[in-house]
Amino acid sequence: MTESLSPSQWIDLAQCDDARDVVHRAVACLAQGGVVGLSLETVYCLAASALNPTGVAKLRELRGESESRPLTILLKGPEETTDWVSHIPDSSRRLVRRLWPGPVTLLFPKDACNGLYQRLPDQVKPLISPNGDIALRCPEDRLIRHILRFSPAPLVLSLVRGADQAPAATADALRSMAGLDMAIDSGPTRYGQVSTTVRIEENGWSVVREGVVDAETLTRLSGLILVFVCTGNTCRSPMAEAICKVLLSRRLQCPVDALQERGYAVVSAGVAASTGSPAATHAIEVLRSMGGSLDRHRSRGVTPELVQQADCLFAMTTDHLDALLNVVPGAQPRAFLLDPEGNDVPDPIGADLPTYRRTAETIERMLTQRLDQIGVPDLSKRPAG
Repeated sequence: MTESLSPSQWIDLAQCDDARDVVHRAVACLAQGGVVGLSLETVYCLAASALNPTGVAKLRELRGESESRPLTILLKGPEETTDWVSHIPDSSRRLVRRLWPGPVTLLFPKDACNGLYQRLPDQVKPLISPNGDIALRCPEDRLIRHILRFSPAPLVLSLVRGADQAPAATADALRSMAGLDMAIDSGPTRYGQVSTTVRIEENGWSVVREGVVDAETLTRLSGLILVFVCTGNTCRSPMAEAICKVLLSRRLQCPVDALQERGYAVVSAGVAASTGSPAATHAIEVLRSMGGSLDRHRSRGVTPELVQQADCLFAMTTDHLDALLNVVPGAQPRAFLLDPEGNDVPDPIGADLPTYRRTAETIERMLTQRLDQIGVPDLSKRPAG
């Protein structure tokens, strides 16, 4: 291990024989009220223990920027969010589930944080949250995640700026910080730019600071994702996907290609699907007559990632539902049969066009009930003016 004192305890991670020793030294330093400079996946930051007023005050002094900005509280995992925030709107819950761990910081109003924040020492609360906002983040960088794992207390951090006042993507800016107790040089950061900061509001969210994740991606990931599942993803589930898009566009009074902007994403997959097969010819023809399109559909298989991302999973049969839950057992609260009455949707494969049409009509009837159940508004029924 190579070390220098310029001006603090300097550790070059690339020269270390055992990174675990670095983790334990950083944890000890933080527990004793020290401030540690280290990298996240975004930029270099300063970290301190949230339970140590001396360390938090020192971090505030070192950060050299507006006192009104909150320090960021680091979470070990997305599941810890509810320990800090008492109420999270549905769209924000989806951001937490889909973006953490990752380069996004969420700002909550203080009155929403009635959990662990209230247990922090009274001396540190105004230092962490001088303007009333509570900033939470779950980082993906492996080093900081190991430090968080072994830290007996929550950690807070602030970004480091270079000589040009730009956020520091390398450890060079740490060398000139007198008073820093430890600095860990992990090399250039993965993204080289700040995290995106999002203010969470009761009726939605807004971008406070642009960063790694753009607003378009946030919009897509905060929306409702509906997934339809059958066997080969060439008949029933793609028909359900296309019909759902038609129904949503009617209800929301918008084109199908604008559904994502309105907060809805609709996809389909098969539990035994090959990749890249077109939809069945009769399915394409029937959907065209219903105002939908399967011309560009290509089959895809169910993946754990798709199941985890989905808000609602609708299976065509009980066998499909069981297969889904074998992939991700934790998806049970979000997985249902498409038929609210619990019946299977018969497979029309190999049948004639009228059979496909009857299947599509059955799916449309079931979907109408399901969209009502999940609360999709029907703007087409609102009185004009």
